[in-house]
Amino acid sequence: MDHGKRGTTIRATWLAIESQFLSNREKRALYLDDKFRTFVQGDLSITDYCHHIKSMADALGNLGEQVSDRTLVLNIIRGLNEKFAAVGRDIWRSCPLRSFLEARDDLVLEELTMVPPSLTLSMALLTGINIGSSSHPSFGTTMKAV
Repeated sequence: MDHGKRGTTIRATWLAIESQFLSNREKRALYLDDKFRTFVQGDLSITDYCHHIKSMADALGNLGEQVSDRTLVLNIIRGLNEKFAAVGRDIWRSCPLRSFLEARDDLVLEELTMVPPSLTLSMALLTGINIGSSSHPSFGTTMKAV
């Protein structure tokens, strides 16, 4: 707007700013919606993954695009990595579908009870078990087939 024009009111200035914001809001909402619907867990912890998804849903809500709790849970399940596929199927099959907080708690509990692969390898090395072959746990020697 030309600030030098006489008769330019604060209201007209506000409407011009609002118009600019609203046109940008549509583009931001489209971009964020796409990111929300294609976001995957990858190597993120469940806590970080759920936090990112929930933040995107809240940001969409701030842009006037409300995300239902059901849609939030379905998107969380869709983006889970393979380690959480079984619990994701359990959440999906629950009737009624679990809330976001219930689904997140189930996933966090699953993550806490998983044995890290490095711990399994460490335990095998400490006990002398030869991973990948038949072995006797007491002696740590590989048994030959007769």
